[in-house]
Amino acid sequence: MTGHLLVSYHTCPVEEPGEGLAGGMNVFLRGLLRGLSKRGVGTDVLTRATGETVEVEAPFPGVRIFHVPCGWVEPPSRESAFASLDLFVERCRILMRGERIAPRVVSAHYWMSGVAARNLVDAPMVLSYHTVEARKVPSPVEGENPLSPIRRDREAWLAREASRVVCFSEYDLAENRRIFPELSVKGVVIPPGVDDRFRHLPPREVARSYLGLPLEGMTFLLAAREDAGKNAGAAIAAFRALRERWEGRATLLLAGQEEPEDAPGEGIHFLGSLPHAGMPMLFAAADAVVCPSRYESFGMVPLEALASGVPVVVPAGTYWGERIRTEGGGLVYGPGEPEGLPGALLSLASSPALRARLSLQGPAVSAPFTWEKCTSSWEALLSSVSRPRSPR
Repeated sequence: MTGHLLVSYHTCPVEEPGEGLAGGMNVFLRGLLRGLSKRGVGTDVLTRATGETVEVEAPFPGVRIFHVPCGWVEPPSRESAFASLDLFVERCRILMRGERIAPRVVSAHYWMSGVAARNLVDAPMVLSYHTVEARKVPSPVEGENPLSPIRRDREAWLAREASRVVCFSEYDLAENRRIFPELSVKGVVIPPGVDDRFRHLPPREVARSYLGLPLEGMTFLLAAREDAGKNAGAAIAAFRALRERWEGRATLLLAGQEEPEDAPGEGIHFLGSLPHAGMPMLFAAADAVVCPSRYESFGMVPLEALASGVPVVVPAGTYWGERIRTEGGGLVYGPGEPEGLPGALLSLASSPALRARLSLQGPAVSAPFTWEKCTSSWEALLSSVSRPRSPR
């Protein structure tokens, strides 16, 4: 199949220095593009950029990525992204005419990408929300984002406009179907894959020496970008509670988080933005990975941790909460229980036998998630809805 256009307005689909932990969408799109390339699916990608001129790269055979300037304002925010969307569409339309891009099918990732795609191309659209605004829990400190009502309206419109909507799990599809009834017919489940490098980690002592960490004691890892919904504060509070109740040496690494002005406490290390390529070394150094996010449509970090054989701590009422509860590989806690997350950390710190058992279970839980399966399913889906169309 040829003529696939992928629109990813909100993020760059191939990680560059400085992108680091920009979210699971970056990880997913990189794996998807690589896999489609191997299957001979030609793809042009439109993504936002700063600067004055369009830059083009070809990271994989048959894949062209056009970085389109759109008046993007730094530091980036959802509000500035939305304000720049019309200019992005205008410049992409000019670019597509100049490059004679007339796709037979378009895939859009994130809601702004979907809005851009519908304004650019009169072709069947495969949409992946990645997250849905109506399912998010507002931050108790920040409250609801002013852009939220607009986003909810556009996401409902996109459910009607899309030919298919891809969700990463049956759980995610069922939850989204409550909000968008159209997904009863249009919804498709295609899980992502996990890179093989997470299945073959260096020894723990090598990783800790490389990172300058203590060779002894417990090391917990949280890997998430700066976002209130990632709930990093809960991990910090639980770690502090652990240190009050456990006498052993303990360290908490926060990858993707910048250190706040107030002292976080002993044993807590903020690593800032890191490239995704460095994540296997962090997993190798960790005894457990903490994922306290209030809402994830899927969660790439738990999947990568399970593939790495590192126990995961996740809240109940999520996709991974249910899967880990039934298949193992980690601990599940009640997010509303005061002793939930601290108790899970204490259980892992206190029992090497528990950690060893969960570590053995993780790779088996992650085994079905491969990029070969993911991209094969995407190729079949794109082919099933593809038909000749022209740019508007």
